[in-house]
Amino acid sequence: MERIKGLSTGSKIVLGCGMLLFFSLFFTWQNLQVDFGRAGIATLELDGWDFWGLLIGLVTLAVVGLVVVVHATEVEVSEDIPWEGVLLALGGSIFAVTLLKNLTDADSTWMSYLGLALAAGVVAGSYLDWAKERVWERQVSRLSRSTRSSPGPS
Repeated sequence: MERIKGLSTGSKIVLGCGMLLFFSLFFTWQNLQVDFGRAGIATLELDGWDFWGLLIGLVTLAVVGLVVVVHATEVEVSEDIPWEGVLLALGGSIFAVTLLKNLTDADSTWMSYLGLALAAGVVAGSYLDWAKERVWERQVSRLSRSTRSSPGPS
């Protein structure tokens, strides 16, 4: 519990929205009506697990796992890789694929729109972490420039 409290607000948003988005794929994302002529009309309730849903689920699991590994564990990860930028790009791809799924699926339900909102939450949380990292990098570079340019004692 202490590790979760120690996470940034952006990471908490990514974890919460990511897990809820993954589990929302198990609910009904489409209500298709099939007309059988004189036999009647049937309604098919389809969950989110089609091709696009599988892609959303896998990338969401990757994002949640990456946030846990980078921010919540003691695992040493490469400092050369801009992890917040990677998370922002993956979050953007989750949102884009979820939007594409909603636009191409016929008869989307409210759960699919909730999934789109949760995908937007993943992007927002990853953006918060990315922006925080950028501010920190600027402060460090300003500080290092000011210490290099200031004349030392003669």
